[in-house]
Amino acid sequence: MAPAPLGAPILEIRSVSKRFGSTQALDGVSLALQPGEIHALLGENGAGKSTLIKIMTGVQQPDAGDILVDGQPVRIGSALDGQALGIAAIYQEPMIFPDLSVAENVFIAHRDRGRIVDRRQMHRDAQAVLDRLGVRLDVGQPARGLTLAEQQTLEIAKAISLRVRFLIMDEPTASLSAHEVRSLFRIIAALRREGVAILFISHRMEEVFEIADRVTVLRDGRWISTRPVSDVTPELAIRDMVGRVLEDLFRRTPTEPGEVVLDVRDLGRDGAFSGVSFTVRAGEVLGFAGLVGARRTDVGLALFGIAPADTGEVRLDGQSITVTSPQQALERGIAYTTEDRRELGLIFP
Repeated sequence: MAPAPLGAPILEIRSVSKRFGSTQALDGVSLALQPGEIHALLGENGAGKSTLIKIMTGVQQPDAGDILVDGQPVRIGSALDGQALGIAAIYQEPMIFPDLSVAENVFIAHRDRGRIVDRRQMHRDAQAVLDRLGVRLDVGQPARGLTLAEQQTLEIAKAISLRVRFLIMDEPTASLSAHEVRSLFRIIAALRREGVAILFISHRMEEVFEIADRVTVLRDGRWISTRPVSDVTPELAIRDMVGRVLEDLFRRTPTEPGEVVLDVRDLGRDGAFSGVSFTVRAGEVLGFAGLVGARRTDVGLALFGIAPADTGEVRLDGQSITVTSPQQALERGIAYTTEDRRELGLIFP
């Protein structure tokens, strides 16, 4: 993406501080966003990024410092205040209403009390928003059926419907595939062309260098640096984040794999996949690669017994086993980490 020309900032954070008990979460942090700019915010866990987001969106109030919009001081006392100023945030875990339609989710913040909802008009308006983003979704379908990437898109559509001027994106790509990240970046580029200022938070350095115009680094609640992305290297960014030069950051330690623990032979499930064979040795990490729709997840579901295979053989420590339920998998020492932790990985009372 071509860098955005810098002009007068439309959103400024000046010397903002925030303390929680004995913990100084933010200490005199300053940040400025330009219209049509993608501004990356980097920092280790605990650097103060989340606190800064909450202050910018009105969830929390600063102890000191100023926030300016279009050069005028403002007080963002609540999320509604932030919304009125055109500030929206999209998080790693999308916040949608799963049993409402796509259109209803887009306009959930627009509902007027006592007003009869014109669903046909709502669907037309929702489709217009999605068309602006170049996204194809059935506006009448329940949001529950959307993929995680589509839920992220729905969150962006919701922000667009509220005439967003400043969009905060907190780890939006953390759970997305490479193909889904590319689609998200196309949407971000469209927003940028419309003049939306985007604060982009990511731990994936390659993404920052691909789409950001400037990079700000926080460390231990303090502002460390703000530079054009052209002046930043991965080594410099990491040094700013941790306060020292890290050598051999990704040193690979040679290991000698042990005996075969898992031996999968010609595994298949009707209508999903077939002929899948592989082995995993003790102390070995085996990666599964493939495009979206290649059925990698289905193989994992079969091994864990959620959607059992109907052909092939699975051998564990040399013994042939049959896994038809997660309970059986757990009893044999097989665990599964879902790609959607919020919907499938948590059990709430």
